[in-house]
Amino acid sequence: MRRFVVVACFVAFAVVLFLSPAARADQITFQNTVVGLTVTSNNTVTVTIQNNLTNAQVQSVAQNISALYFQVTGYTGSGVLLSSSSGQTTDIYGGTGTLQGVTSTGWVASNIGSGLTLCVVCASPVQNQTAPEMTIVGGTGYGAYANANSSISSNGPHNPFLVGTASFTLYVPGVTADSTFSNVVVQFGTSATPPTQVPEPGSIALLLSTAATIFGGMVIRFRKLS
Repeated sequence: MRRFVVVACFVAFAVVLFLSPAARADQITFQNTVVGLTVTSNNTVTVTIQNNLTNAQVQSVAQNISALYFQVTGYTGSGVLLSSSSGQTTDIYGGTGTLQGVTSTGWVASNIGSGLTLCVVCASPVQNQTAPEMTIVGGTGYGAYANANSSISSNGPHNPFLVGTASFTLYVPGVTADSTFSNVVVQFGTSATPPTQVPEPGSIALLLSTAATIFGGMVIRFRKLS
């Protein structure tokens, strides 16, 4: 029997596990977050990420998405590149969001441990000078953000934010239409909190965690036990 163990770095509001028998093209909707992972052709993976909190639910930058970690079978272990990325940006000042147009996300892609990361707030040794800007905030990006605290509203270092669906195209050597994804971890907030130990990719499991905390970033790690 397979068991799944959840380890939380900070108190989380919700954790949802999703299993998928095939991961060539997966879109997973879970607590306030949507992640899409697709092998679009040999050596190419597309990723979409969206924070589905409403304007009123946005309180802290700790709820913002700042990185994604995952594994994919067939990956040769080096040479991953971010070919392109795009996302809608917004500035939130004085409790009001103003859309600023679509631009490159400023995120980077790299291998980390036995897996891959896509991040703006990146764990060592991956570097990204964009941080702490361009994390993915919830809501529409415009209008009132009445409950946003000072880590969101009028926070110069954290503005601008990405909002809506951010899209990424990755060059991942070795992946094919038969590749499967596993051990997917979403990072929130402006502190890099990567999985400390990630098992080898499973053949059928797709794990995706989400949580929102009031203060500080958090990450949830899934480990498959035999």
